[in-house]
Amino acid sequence: MPIRSPFRPRTYLIAGGCAGAAAVTVSMVILLQPRHHISAPPKVVANDYSGRATACLATDTTTAGKSKDVAKIWAAMQSAGTQGGKNVQQVIQPATTAEQAQPYLAGLVSQRCDLIVTVGPTFGQAIQAIAKAAPAAQFTAVDSSLTAPATSVTLVPMDQAAARVQQQVLALRHSTASGS
Repeated sequence: MPIRSPFRPRTYLIAGGCAGAAAVTVSMVILLQPRHHISAPPKVVANDYSGRATACLATDTTTAGKSKDVAKIWAAMQSAGTQGGKNVQQVIQPATTAEQAQPYLAGLVSQRCDLIVTVGPTFGQAIQAIAKAAPAAQFTAVDSSLTAPATSVTLVPMDQAAARVQQQVLALRHSTASGS
């Protein structure tokens, strides 16, 4: 005589499957609920916490590789930055036209560079449009081949560049309106 088990496997499988499906459904409902109580992350804003003036050097890779003048100007800016408590930064990009250089200069303006020094014709020609859009910043174009610069652009010949840029960085004052 066969022994009958008091457990009915099919009933337990069906009950377990229903319980599992219910658990998955409840979990999905909870996870997919809009989370109104969670606030969005704060907006990222560039802030200058140092409160110091910032001078930025921008040039293209061709100009930087052609001569040692870019390195001399950068060394003069670093020296003036150290002496005068100024922030200095350098951007060397592979731009070959003024149109390609403009976004890099606009980026320096948005980073609140108080003085933007460009070296070479590519960035020098791009400085015109950016200078008109950012009147609070000072601009210096070294060896730019510009003939009629915007009013906020100072033209400097390459042979005087290191000394003149160093003087400009030392005299630089922080402008809270720059880039706004």
